[in-house]
Amino acid sequence: MLDRIFPASDHFTIKEIDHVNRCVIVEDKELGLEITLAWGTKELKSAAIVDQYEIRFTYTDGSERTVQILN
Repeated sequence: MLDRIFPASDHFTIKEIDHVNRCVIVEDKELGLEITLAWGTKELKSAAIVDQYEIRFTYTDGSERTVQILN
């Protein structure tokens, strides 16, 4: 019922991929949030929002890691 009154925001988008600092900046303009998420020491191949509050990092070695955006 509350989700009809206050719908969950699913508008996180990738704003910037910073290869120098090894982080991705995601934002939700509706909520006014901007969050920086580090991907670690591996070489990043791609980053994608895969669920309402999850981002998946894919690395050049073929491995993947999924991270909660809001935790």
